[in-house]
Amino acid sequence: MALVEFKNVEKYYGDYHALRDINLRFEKGQVVVLLGPSGSGKSTLIRTINGLEAVDKGSLLVNGHQVAGASQKDLVPLRKEVGMVFQHFNLYPHKTVLENVTLAPIKVLGIDKKEAEKTAQKYLEFVNMWDKKDSYPAMLSGGQKQRIAIARGLAMHPELLLFDEPTSALDPEITAGILKLLRELANEKMTMVIVTHEIDFARNVADRVIFMDGGVIVEEGKPQDVIDNPKSERTKAFLQKMA
Repeated sequence: MALVEFKNVEKYYGDYHALRDINLRFEKGQVVVLLGPSGSGKSTLIRTINGLEAVDKGSLLVNGHQVAGASQKDLVPLRKEVGMVFQHFNLYPHKTVLENVTLAPIKVLGIDKKEAEKTAQKYLEFVNMWDKKDSYPAMLSGGQKQRIAIARGLAMHPELLLFDEPTSALDPEITAGILKLLRELANEKMTMVIVTHEIDFARNVADRVIFMDGGVIVEEGKPQDVIDNPKSERTKAFLQKMA
């Protein structure tokens, strides 16, 4: 069974048709990169996977959970299994780094504080941020905040991690460090779906690349097919613009 399966999914914002007849399967251990211009539906698509955006029509199965039509209560088990790293970090400003990383494991997973802190240390060390455990988000750079956000996602031991443009708010040098972290996660077979404009990263790290435009999946396949030998004129035009 696929870890994520979209069947004929449609999404509207009022009259705006954001996702049009989406049919996709993501397998465990895959790194999937979503490419496309702004407003193409990429962020909407990944936000449906953990129920942050509701599906209007069709079926969406995530790790055995039916997301389409699910209530907030029904989504609780799903959100224990699917983590998300946002473009703007979404850290709690009044909590320390350590508190930010341990909060969900304690509150959502019911792990005791000592065990949660042990897990937090493991992942903060992985992202080279353990020395900042007592700092508050306002004391950190954008790149440091994004590392904390990744550690927070990993601390939930998710089946799947979603990344919504995790480097778009960062300068090039810091971006390189975050992409290196994502490469390391890919090497460890972490299942990830990543919205990004980083074409070289997609080419070198993704198992699958999906190009979207206008709420439609225009093209999908291996990176060498979609990025290096695109069939659609829309894909070619986008990649030329990004070069």
